[in-house]
Order: sequence, then structure tokens, then C-alpha cells
Amino acid sequence: MKKILSIIILLILIIAAVVGWLGYTYVIKDNVVDTPTHTHELYVKSTWDYDSLFHGLSNILINANSFNTVAEKMNLPNKVIPGFYQFPDSLGNRDLIRLLRIGQTTDVKVILTGSLKRRQILPKISENLEIDSTGLIALVEDKKFLDSLGYNRENWPCMFVANTYFFNWATSEREVVNRFLKERQTFWDDTRRSQAQKLGLTPNEVVVLASIVDAETMMDSELPTIAGVYLNRLQQNWPLGADPTIRYLIQESGRQRVLYADLEIESPYNTYKNVGLPPGPILLPSAKAINAVLNAESTEYMFFCAKADFSGYHAFAKTNAEHERNRSSYRRELNNRGIMR
Repeated sequence: MKKILSIIILLILIIAAVVGWLGYTYVIKDNVVDTPTHTHELYVKSTWDYDSLFHGLSNILINANSFNTVAEKMNLPNKVIPGFYQFPDSLGNRDLIRLLRIGQTTDVKVILTGSLKRRQILPKISENLEIDSTGLIALVEDKKFLDSLGYNRENWPCMFVANTYFFNWATSEREVVNRFLKERQTFWDDTRRSQAQKLGLTPNEVVVLASIVDAETMMDSELPTIAGVYLNRLQQNWPLGADPTIRYLIQESGRQRVLYADLEIESPYNTYKNVGLPPGPILLPSAKAINAVLNAESTEYMFFCAKADFSGYHAFAKTNAEHERNRSSYRRELNNRGIMR
């Protein structure tokens, strides 16, 4: 009897050991292929179901069958969460599945720098996201959608503020737009709105003017002075006479130098022919340029042009006679250097 009992106990221990070994092998043991960086990256698309996820993981799993078995037990097939995942190459099935089930994604960066051209804004946003820029373009061309937000096909870039943002890689087009609208609301706090109101401008109008100011100079120290000149012109009901708006109109020509003939182009963006601001930004202005408009320098300057020393700075003038002397000096230097186109 003792012998039989001993055999039964031995069999139980063997079974327990086998079950424990299988449990360790299926649940806990590392089941991810090693890499030189000790890290794996996985992009789970918003359209993926479990079969797509399993296929996406197949190349990094040591034992795909064991993963599938545990995944079904842990209900992963009903918990596929899209996004960008980064995880170490030392995970067992349980830990990997838990990471995927809770959606432990890694955010991706979306960097909008000041001076991005209008046509570059949407491709730049979608560059590191699952969405394609064509989806965003369709939204900003959808009048009904823009009307619902209080924008139009000309001023839609005002929705975006230059900065660094973090997104779930699988964020949809509309979620992206809604996120930027919230970020814009944060940027345009009571202080900035009050400053804009004192200038007699709306936040969108400030952005339009800032886009011109930003295009005028690479010298941050000049931004408030240039903003002050343009505000003086607006207050005097003068045309802005801003070369960046003309360069915006001729950008496809490949020319940098604005010619007299260009000043006759019929367009609401031609600030030589029209009084007031153009209907939309010519580029995405930096926060520095926006703040420069809101805190513009109070001067009597009405004119400015690039200095003839090509330092990147500008010569400012109160009178047209003084301005013409500055312009003549600059044009002579352009011709001396053979800069015609």
C-alpha cells in the first residue's frame, strides 16, 4: 500500500512539474526574438484585427503557437488597440500580451516649425502618423467642415501653432484636427487675446500678419520692429507692400527677386494692390513672430528694406525719401553681385 501511495505521489509531482514547465514555457518564458538593440517596434494599424496583429508579430515570436494559445486565454483577439509599440526583446507571452491589451503605446513626435510653407504643413503633420496627408487635405478643402470650425480654405493654417507635439501614431484625421484646435485654444489664452484686441485684430489676423513678419527676417531682434511698421501701415490705411506675399505668389517660378511686373499680379495676396491683410497666412508663423506682433515696437517707421551689406538686417525709415535712398543702395549691391533672378 505504501508503495502504491509513493507511486501516486511521484506521479502527481511529475504531472505538476510538467504542468509547471508548460506554464512557464507558454506564459513566462521569453518568447521574443533577440535584437542588437534589445528592442522591438510594432506599428498596429487602426484597421487591424487580431489576425493582422498576429501576422505582424509572427516574425518576432520564437513560438507563435504558444503566443496564440495564451492570447486567446487572455482575450487579446477582442482587445486589439492600434498605435506604435516599443518593447524589449525579453518578454514572455503574458507580459507581451498584457502590454498589447492595455494599449501601452509609445507616442510619436509631430514637429511644426515656424516658416513652414502652407503646402508643407499637412504633409509635415502626417509624416510620422498613420494617416496620409491626403486625408487632412480633404478636410481643409471641405467647406462644410471648415464652416463648422469657423475657418475657410484660406485661413485654415491659423488652426495650427508651431510647436512640438506628441500623438498616438494611429490618431485619425479628425482627432488630429481636434487636438490642434485644443492646442490653439491653450496658446490663445486671455492675455494674448487681450493683446490682439488692443491692436484691433482677431487672433487669426494676428497669425496672418505674423506669417508676413516671420518671412521678412531671420533676425529675431527685428521681429517687433517690422511688426510695428506693418501695424503703422494698417492704421494709416496703406497697402502693406510686403514682398513675402509676392514671393508667395511667384513661388512656383523659382525666382527669389521680386520684379516690378510681379506687383501687378491680380490676387488677394498681392499686398501692393490691396489694402489690409491677405485672406490667410502665407506660411506657418513661429510663436516668436506671433508674440512680436502682439508686442510690436511702437515707432514712427513706415518703411524698411534689406541693408546693402547683406548682413540679414534691415534699414528702417520714417520718410519715403529716406527709404528710397536705402532701396537704391540695396539695388545697386544686388546688381553688383549679379543677383537678377
